[in-house]
Amino acid sequence: MSKRRISKQQSARIQKIQARYRQKNESSDTFPGEEGLVLTRFSRHAIIEDRQGNCIHCSIRPNLDSLVAGDQVIWQTESKGGVVVSRFPRVSVLSRPDKRGEFKPIAANITQVLVVVAPKPELTWPLLDSYLVMTEHLELNLCIVLNKVDIPCASLQEELLKLYKPLGYPILFTSSHNNSGYDLLRQTLNHHTSVFVGQSGVGKSSLISKILPEMNIQTAEISTGSELGCHTTSNSRLYHLPFGGNLIDSPGVREFGLWHMAIPEIAQGYREFRPLISQCKFRNCNHRDSPGCAIIAALDEGTLAQRRYDNFLKIIAQFA
Repeated sequence: MSKRRISKQQSARIQKIQARYRQKNESSDTFPGEEGLVLTRFSRHAIIEDRQGNCIHCSIRPNLDSLVAGDQVIWQTESKGGVVVSRFPRVSVLSRPDKRGEFKPIAANITQVLVVVAPKPELTWPLLDSYLVMTEHLELNLCIVLNKVDIPCASLQEELLKLYKPLGYPILFTSSHNNSGYDLLRQTLNHHTSVFVGQSGVGKSSLISKILPEMNIQTAEISTGSELGCHTTSNSRLYHLPFGGNLIDSPGVREFGLWHMAIPEIAQGYREFRPLISQCKFRNCNHRDSPGCAIIAALDEGTLAQRRYDNFLKIIAQFA
């Protein structure tokens, strides 16, 4: 994926909003407080890092229900710890929609998403594309990480390279057993606020344990019954990287929905579809069975990957 950055106009607007917000809080006699960074949140409490790097156990005001790791906040000192009273405007937020169509934020103010996959549990291809579509719409950097390459997976490596490398998505191969790929992974993480996403059991926590060995990251083996993986991270957590940047470890995701997006928006999330969409005969083409569909024509001509199109159909099948 070509590395995207927030435009100068967007950056200036965000800085202006946050500066105005900061000035308002500094001049307020009602809600004086200090700036802090949310490291993790659990129930109605959060661990906040202050400007000096100290960690404070804070309660959360009821109006800040969506607080997540990566949020910049204003907090006040209390007799026992502190209380978070307000949140700065977010640069970005990664959310997971549930089947009721409600959003559950995962991480805030991120600049990069690393999608971790592995030979086991078996890769769910539509899930991978769901992550890519979501990241495309957020306009964030993205990298695919194939972990556990110590397990024989030559065909999987070849398929990932064939499908996603030509589209500009960087792909890394890593293994915690033989320590391969970590230098490139560190370079990719440098000076970003990144989040690892992926199915449970793909080794996200193991990767972080290698990058931050001093941290006590809980890891677990694959559940032998289902091979779906044992959840080892119950809450998103932000870690500072010694070589620059931050990393947010998010809960494992077995299903990732795009229920909040219409079919045309999902199609726009496929890079190779974009130049073709305007060539479809009808503006409301569903790219499934509509006559004159340029995407289907390209598929018939062999210029589009069948697997990517099949993933697209499986993703939008919920709208049928």
